[in-house]
Amino acid sequence: MDFHKEDQIIQKKIIWISSQIRETKIQLNRQYKELKDALNEQEKLRKNKKNRLV
Repeated sequence: MDFHKEDQIIQKKIIWISSQIRETKIQLNRQYKELKDALNEQEKLRKNKKNRLV
């Protein structure tokens, strides 16, 4: 295999891996936001329960 062809194959692999990382980052950011929202909701519920007991 010549240099140019091998370089193209490696470049395609780099591009594919980079796109996978970007997609994963987007998904993780979305999940992090959902987690934060759920934790905030749980905290509100616990505060309400605590206030009712007092």
